[in-house]
Amino acid sequence: MVEPILRLARASEPHHHRKVMEAWQRFVTDGVLPPRSIRTLVEESWSRCAGQGVDPTRRAAPVQPTEDALSRLCERNRDFIVAARQVCAQAREFLAESGTIMVVTDAEGVILHVEGDPSTVDAAQEIQLAPGGNWDEGVAGTNAIGTALAARQPVQIHAAEHFCEGIKRWTCSATVIEDPFDRGVLGAIDISGLRSTYDPHCLALAVTTASRIAERLMRLALERRAKLLDATLLRFVGGTRDGLIVFDDRGRLVKVNEYAGPALLARGVQAEGPEGPIIASLRDNRLVDAAGRPLDTVRPEWTETVLDGREALGTLVIIPQPGPPRRTTTSPPAQTPRHPGFEAILAASPAMAEQVERARRLAGLPVPVLLLGETGTGKEVFARAIHAASAFRDGPFIALNCGGLPRELLASELFGYAEGAFTGARRGGLSGKIEAADGGTLFLDEIGEMPADLQPHFLRVLQEGEFYRLGETTPRKVRFRLLAATHRDLRREVAEERFRMDLFYRLSVMTLTLPALRERRADIVPLARHFMQQAAITYGIAPKPLAAELCTALVEHDWPGNARELRNAVEAMLLMSSGPALTLADLPAEYHSHPTLPAVGHDAVPAPANDAVRLEDAERQAIVAAIERAGGNLTQVARTLGIAKSTLYVKLKKFDIGR
Repeated sequence: MVEPILRLARASEPHHHRKVMEAWQRFVTDGVLPPRSIRTLVEESWSRCAGQGVDPTRRAAPVQPTEDALSRLCERNRDFIVAARQVCAQAREFLAESGTIMVVTDAEGVILHVEGDPSTVDAAQEIQLAPGGNWDEGVAGTNAIGTALAARQPVQIHAAEHFCEGIKRWTCSATVIEDPFDRGVLGAIDISGLRSTYDPHCLALAVTTASRIAERLMRLALERRAKLLDATLLRFVGGTRDGLIVFDDRGRLVKVNEYAGPALLARGVQAEGPEGPIIASLRDNRLVDAAGRPLDTVRPEWTETVLDGREALGTLVIIPQPGPPRRTTTSPPAQTPRHPGFEAILAASPAMAEQVERARRLAGLPVPVLLLGETGTGKEVFARAIHAASAFRDGPFIALNCGGLPRELLASELFGYAEGAFTGARRGGLSGKIEAADGGTLFLDEIGEMPADLQPHFLRVLQEGEFYRLGETTPRKVRFRLLAATHRDLRREVAEERFRMDLFYRLSVMTLTLPALRERRADIVPLARHFMQQAAITYGIAPKPLAAELCTALVEHDWPGNARELRNAVEAMLLMSSGPALTLADLPAEYHSHPTLPAVGHDAVPAPANDAVRLEDAERQAIVAAIERAGGNLTQVARTLGIAKSTLYVKLKKFDIGR
């Protein structure tokens, strides 16, 4: 590979400079070239430049209009820049000794990074061979960067071969850098210096460097893909019969389970062929094939962003298996319950019954409702019931938890984004939850954790009924019913300037305060039996009765995680029990030493005076047990415990729990 490149480079050695300069002067004056005066590649490039109206007297390349534009461009190419910097740093010694610089550009020829000899870096500033400089052939004339991108091949342009007069004292060698997966052009790598630094071997170095950058990008992508597969492994082995499809952070297909094809086929979509899945990628909430043809639209509620800490690894699409077909009948349809959805809420206690009745009245009012209460008290259950009883019940119910998501990911999940809005953005862009909720209900859980700089943008949506996708300048109209929930004291958040006062008053037109489970003990046993029936159906096993002493213990426990914690405890007991009924002995281990529950297997002993220590011990044990059950997946742990992921991180640090 190196020898052909060196032969190509030798065709432009310095002794041709005067002959090429004379040819250039005649070309820009008369529009003609003497026969065999320049290389064919350069002649073709000059012709393109003249056809595009490039000014041959230009002294430097144009630059990006603003620092913000360059910053956004670097953010969109973050992975590419990281890989390129790591490789370029290894050539630092050679560059310093040879008086040259190494330049990395995006696919449009805009410079993203420069590394090399400091004196040459300073000289390069004069012609804008610096971050932000645009070296596309159509604006900067013939040069190694722009011509390599235009011809998609290694190129060395020396001195007079440049089309623009102000750049003719430079020599440069460049080649394109290709995406290791789809062979698309990511950018270019260039080695430049003043005319005296000419070296034909620079082109070979550029080609080698481009290959190493592509290899590093491949390694980074494969590492991220391995994390993605690890994070979704439990979903594939968990016994679900729903169709599961995993896509990476750029929307490319990674994995499909055996139920995805039948689930899509039941919806009239042929998603599998003789050699495997036809699906190639996920674009703008659409499954598409390798040719870019849409196969099916994915509902927003079917998608789940897969995270590793603050990093988005990809998307899991969960396609539910269709239910049994409805029977047709000629008799009049049954009357719809007055408030469908509220019947599913167990409310034997007066405190809960009062809130259910209040929610029934609010359901018919087209105003925002703010649901207050501790984590796990059933705020989303109430939100779904209100939606089902509202004028928006025929539209979608879209839920988004604002807690535990990094600011950038929450913004894209909420507002959606345009193609190319940031690094890893899917081709065609992606609609957000606001857009998906059009005509229905948007439920924002943990809204108190929405970052302060996003709050005014969301307030505008509520006031004007329009929003902008990230990276777009044209507003989109939307109409939805807003329901929000939080466990925070928003009035205190407003007083401490962490939450906007105008947004708070917009949200809290009507409020519902859901009681904690310890404040509605009459509901604990009915809820436990309800969760038992649900778990039995989910796992395909027979339900078991609850022993009297277990019921007493459950009622006496304070349940800091509320109904969600109770459900998890009941499921764990059902799955691990070997007897005909559930007893105290079946309680998960983390509850055996809890001060509000009787001791198991020995005489009860008085609780120690320092109850706070025992409570913290129980909380730590519960977190450790949840981490073990989830195989270290912290997103699943937070969901199991019924707390925000950010809260989980605080507790991990507090209890010194290693992942």
